[in-house]
Amino acid sequence: MKINKPHFIIVGERRSGTTTLYDLLCKHSEIAMLNISDFDFFIEPELFSKEPPSDSKLQDWDDYHNILDYWKLFPDQAKLLGQKDADLLWWKPSHKRLAKFLPNTKFLIVLRNPVVRAESHYFNELSKGRETLSFRGSIDREDNTELSNWERLHLQYKARGCYAKSIKEFYKYIPKEKVKVVILEELINDYEVEISSICNFLEIKQEELIKLNPIHSNKEKLLERRAFAKTLILSKIFDLWERIVEGVIVRMTKNKSKREIYRRYFMGFYKYSKRNNNKNLDNESVKLFLQDYYKKYNEELETLIGRPLRYW
Repeated sequence: MKINKPHFIIVGERRSGTTTLYDLLCKHSEIAMLNISDFDFFIEPELFSKEPPSDSKLQDWDDYHNILDYWKLFPDQAKLLGQKDADLLWWKPSHKRLAKFLPNTKFLIVLRNPVVRAESHYFNELSKGRETLSFRGSIDREDNTELSNWERLHLQYKARGCYAKSIKEFYKYIPKEKVKVVILEELINDYEVEISSICNFLEIKQEELIKLNPIHSNKEKLLERRAFAKTLILSKIFDLWERIVEGVIVRMTKNKSKREIYRRYFMGFYKYSKRNNNKNLDNESVKLFLQDYYKKYNEELETLIGRPLRYW
């Protein structure tokens, strides 16, 4: 049996622009990206349930994962095979697994201004129903509560932005020469330079991607129904409509960006962005706190990657 291992993986951070890079690389003729835009093979599957499982019930990863099942997912018609998982950088147990099973794979780490990332991550979890606290309450929880593995994976907004700490852990298992750090703001604002650097790292031709216009994909929006769609009669109609539309969309494509386009098209006429329409002063004070908190970690990251963070 022919084994097709991924040549590269986009490993994170969550809400940092990994989908933007994924969508761009999908457009290159030499690349075949796994069509599941976030595939979490190297992380305990129980941690992706909507309700938090008990840590004592987590199964041993090695006992329930066959690496051949993973390799079978990748096609063989392209020069390069790739995938994305925005949690791999953060989830330390995955690092050893990656080193063991993918010793020749390259890794792209996408990072974003940590304050903006933390806020986006919070609102994204709020929209999914996994978060119930205010932004300030969720940040305080990280310091005052012993978190479960499920909470550490999904609900740690502040700690995930300490990028230098995560990368140092990653380097314990993955050689530095197999890693490229991509800064989202640089990719958007200095696109030609950055996409050329990424293509050189992957050893592919850059002309196809240089001519594209970079678009920040998968922008989070906390959508809420408009007043008319909440009325007693219409709410039931829209409940049914959403179940039907969501079922069709999920079957049509596994690409997150395409799913969001379809959702906006079919549901946008009766929903609005609650986040964009509500500037919470308490949230702004949390962002100022985080801005100060991340200063030392950003300086450490500049030293680690050997370049200034011009847009942060």
